Amino acid sequence: MKGTTTGSDLFTEVNVCLDTGLKWEKLAGVTTDGCPDITGKNVGLLKRMQDKVTEIAPEQKLVFLHCIIHQEVLCKSVLKINHVVDVVTKIVNFIRARALKHRQFVALLEENETEHRDIGYHTAVRWLSLGKMLKSVWDLREEIQDFCVKKGNGIPQLSDADLIADLAFAVDVIALMNELNVKLQCKVLLEHEMYNLVKAFMRKLQLLSSRMEDTILIHLPTLKEAAPSADHLHRYSSMLEALHGEFSRRFQTLKWLRMKCT
Repeated sequence: MKGTTTGSDLFTEVNVCLDTGLKWEKLAGVTTDGCPDITGKNVGLLKRMQDKVTEIAPEQKLVFLHCIIHQEVLCKSVLKINHVVDVVTKIVNFIRARALKHRQFVALLEENETEHRDIGYHTAVRWLSLGKMLKSVWDLREEIQDFCVKKGNGIPQLSDADLIADLAFAVDVIALMNELNVKLQCKVLLEHEMYNLVKAFMRKLQLLSSRMEDTILIHLPTLKEAAPSADHLHRYSSMLEALHGEFSRRFQTLKWLRMKCT
């Protein structure tokens, strides 16, 4: 499309495509991203499509689905780990802001023969980058602290037990979500198979939450290494339940559609 992309413009293009031989009354559902021009309840594309279908078949209701992978990414907002991400981002920016400083840090890692040879930025549109950044900072936290102290800018948060526990929890949970994300990106998956992956992940969240209350952290190795307190575990268990609830809320339409199809 060229020019504007309002709900009206999008509907015009969709209408042209359907007029080439497809039938509006055969349309059952639409999958989109969360763009306001598409999802707007008054003049968005979806509203216009439903109105068009209603004119032809008054009893027919369209099913609107949000991109499954995007929905999975959005679910992490309920974890409330921004304070961890902010500290980690500040650390990465401090090290990588200047080329000389960055080279010195990389040389330090090579000298110490660490597993990670660098730390990368987190970019919002690159969904897997957050987990990689958190993991590298966790593994290199001692080297990072030593390096920053030598540069006259120590990171006191890396000595704070609460922040360290929160970072460990974030590393494990985001890693699990990234694992699901990669599975969902498989090109050969059908919609019901993607939902089965999401459903299995939701069950895993419930299992992890219940085991956390019993101090069983076998599936959360980073958190186990951090040796969190009972209060931490109780809070993390609640966060996993909240994450499960968010998955359930965001995927309820897909669940309903799958039940209807079967």
